[in-house]
Amino acid sequence: MVHVEADIPISHRDEFERAIVDIIAGERPRMDELDRGPAGIKTRAMAGLQTIGKAINDHPTTGAKRLVRFLACPYNGQEYPFDLTALRGLDTILANAWLDYLNYDRLGINEVHTHLANDGCDLHRWLGEYRIVPASSRS
Repeated sequence: MVHVEADIPISHRDEFERAIVDIIAGERPRMDELDRGPAGIKTRAMAGLQTIGKAINDHPTTGAKRLVRFLACPYNGQEYPFDLTALRGLDTILANAWLDYLNYDRLGINEVHTHLANDGCDLHRWLGEYRIVPASSRS
């Protein structure tokens, strides 16, 4: 047994209590999934990409541009650098989708465009629609 004492801001109390209940109950779905190896990581990543793609298509005027910028970075980070502060304010579902894809991308198995609809055509269409240009084209 471990005894833990912590000073938690009152604003984080509910979240902290839920986390403790999950730990005590042995439920750690996110951590368990992340530990399952490449197959589990890929499954979560593909679901994450679907979530991101759906958000871009369903809400083109509310934050979609930053999601397209995020997808462009693993596609070609030299030409499409991404400032991580652009992800502040994402809701939990989109933030987790982003993290799930990023966790898969670190494995270097396949490029992001190979997992998007139309073998990357959607990514290129989005880049054009949101006027996101490669760094080498900017003057």
